[in-house]
Amino acid sequence: MNEEEDLRMKFMQGRPKDLTVDQKFRLIIRLLREEFPPEYPVKVRRYPREIMKRGGYSYKDAPWGSCSLVNAETPKSEDKRYFLIQLNKTATWNRVFDTLLHEWAHALTWHRENKDHGDLFARSLGSIYRAFIED
Repeated sequence: MNEEEDLRMKFMQGRPKDLTVDQKFRLIIRLLREEFPPEYPVKVRRYPREIMKRGGYSYKDAPWGSCSLVNAETPKSEDKRYFLIQLNKTATWNRVFDTLLHEWAHALTWHRENKDHGDLFARSLGSIYRAFIED
């Protein structure tokens, strides 16, 4: 078994306490990409809160994280679009985990409903949470 398989098994067996925060973070992103792929690739970055301004959000608007579509004006055929999920680097692990799943649900439902937190968003977020917390 390679290192990634070992990390995945520990996480899925409910033993994330055996992993470092960085290992958990990278593993969750890998699992999200595999199990819940959005329309465009996703880049996830952790920043100090004062730097989290891309996409028109300020720290006051989105203190824990944000999701934006980068190069949205680029034609689809050029494949330069991607989602950028920004997370507050100073947040606790639980806050980072919750915010990452929340922002990933935004990437999944981008422009698919009229409200940021509508029914489709809620169902998507629920599906993501169940994938991580159910036995």
